[in-house]
Amino acid sequence: MNTMHLFRKLATILALVLGIADQSAAQEAPANEWRIEDATATPVPSVQQYADGRLIMRSPRRTNNYLELRGTLIVEGDGSFGPSSLTDAALLSGATAVPAAAELVAIGVHGGAESKCVYLRPPIGANETRIKLRAGGEMAIVREAGRADTLFLKMRAPTLNLCMVFEVLEIPSSPLLWSFANRATPLTIGLPAAVEQTTMPATDNDTAAPRPASVPLSPATPQARQRAISSPLLWGGLALTAVALLGAFSLQRMRRQLADGSSSVAASTPHIPRVDSTHQPTSFARVEAEAGPGQQQFHDALAELRLARFAEAGDLFGAALAEGLTPTFEAGAWSLRGEAMLGSHDLVGAMTCFLRSLSCPGATTESALPAATQLAAIYRELGLKQDAAQMENVKTAINPFADEINPQRQAHIASLASELKRQKRARMVGIFMPWRKPR
Repeated sequence: MNTMHLFRKLATILALVLGIADQSAAQEAPANEWRIEDATATPVPSVQQYADGRLIMRSPRRTNNYLELRGTLIVEGDGSFGPSSLTDAALLSGATAVPAAAELVAIGVHGGAESKCVYLRPPIGANETRIKLRAGGEMAIVREAGRADTLFLKMRAPTLNLCMVFEVLEIPSSPLLWSFANRATPLTIGLPAAVEQTTMPATDNDTAAPRPASVPLSPATPQARQRAISSPLLWGGLALTAVALLGAFSLQRMRRQLADGSSSVAASTPHIPRVDSTHQPTSFARVEAEAGPGQQQFHDALAELRLARFAEAGDLFGAALAEGLTPTFEAGAWSLRGEAMLGSHDLVGAMTCFLRSLSCPGATTESALPAATQLAAIYRELGLKQDAAQMENVKTAINPFADEINPQRQAHIASLASELKRQKRARMVGIFMPWRKPR
């Protein structure tokens, strides 16, 4: 009895010791190791940010100098990084690594060596921002409890192409260091960037999670097959199948007889275009300097579109395409023609134009982003969830910070989608019950 009592005491003490050790290890566990690779600093005249669903150009407020820092942030372990105070982000210059006169004005991501950075909504010192990255990642600028006056960067992604822009009084002298999260990373000075008219896609390097493999069904055993053959349910099912086939044959004959009476109703309901692989671009071109032979019609169409004269704008974009446009302007014309058709209450025509724009070889981020955003909203209203998800993926790949469409446009799309579904119901009534007049 004493031995059993002593054993219980020892087991209890051991459990307490192991629990305390695990808690201490959890408290003292170091943060994930991280590093920044390929860090560069490039003077830029301006940066591009998405605000209220559109692309805006931001220039220095007090000086004439922006310095854009970019590098690949790699985080070990589960990819969790931060929180790191943005007030600690700074530039250090010279052999003595003294802080340079610089103010952090924007933070964002880029899609690779040749793509431009896309930045979070301004101003960085006023708003919290959370965005979802692919493969379940997340990036956030938040305020920590007890420090409401400071913003912190947190993220969960093994790899992120990070960008920061500083407004500087003058370009700091070399060597130049990127001070971030209490660590200084050497910077390579790049050539000054020219003003450009386009933005390449801003995406992270994660890939989408693979789909689960299908599980093959096991073949039935001989005994199970014999029981199934002798079952009255099988013969009842065969009888029902025969009746169904006979009904389908009769229905097909009736539909042939009613074809003449229902053709006008069927012709009045356009076919809804669907998404395929050609409408999901993964690379984008830069806007060309020249529009081509149809340049004048293109600019005239833009003017009509700004005046909300949608029918005239759609016709002029069609004339520009017929006259001939360079590849990137062709993609832009299809996207803008979709906007005009949406304004003219032609939902299927707008969808066709948006999809045509996405399939163009010269698709740019400027033409693809509004097309994918509005197609996602349209397909959601029509109940086509798979097509909507594919367009959401295109939108996220172009820019994870992009806003949704405004409520007025959303309500307009919902109204057009409701009318299109009503037309489809009327078409079915006209085919199967031609004696009834559709409402």
